[in-house]
Amino acid sequence: MSRKRPPAGERTSRCGCPRYGSFAAPNTMPEGPEKSILGERQRRWLRETIEQSDATFRVVVSPLIFVGPDQGRKGDNHANDAFCWEGQLLREFFADNDVVVIGGDRHWQYVSVDPDTGVWEFSCGALADGREGGWDPDDVHPAHRFLAVKPGFVWAEVDREDDEPILTIEHRSRTGNVHHR
Repeated sequence: MSRKRPPAGERTSRCGCPRYGSFAAPNTMPEGPEKSILGERQRRWLRETIEQSDATFRVVVSPLIFVGPDQGRKGDNHANDAFCWEGQLLREFFADNDVVVIGGDRHWQYVSVDPDTGVWEFSCGALADGREGGWDPDDVHPAHRFLAVKPGFVWAEVDREDDEPILTIEHRSRTGNVHHR
């Protein structure tokens, strides 16, 4: 995937890193505004950071996934029912702010586009040979734009073409060969 945007000054990125885990509500908690993986403080930080950003491209890199799909039995992300209220809230916010998501901690590679919001998510697989799996490669969902059950990583790069910034995101093999662009 490559994206072009009009030049917006010299700044093309901004980094920040929310911490997950210690703020997560129990999976058994009833679904709703009080149930959160991020917690209100981190969710507010994420929203404010993105809203105040003058970056040309807004990319959230997270160990969590927001679009999926994921295995139905999993309850540790925003793509499944366990945290669906917060997931929908974040996907809508990402869509309103032109955010692309790079997710991890899946053992397969995919690109998905959320059918409700249009948010793009790129997820990486396991890096080590023999650790890929957990998804049937023939189980392609309508949201999938790319699916591969093999080891690898996501590579993102900002470059310029005709003096316009371009964001390129690729899935690569563990040795760096491009699987998907």
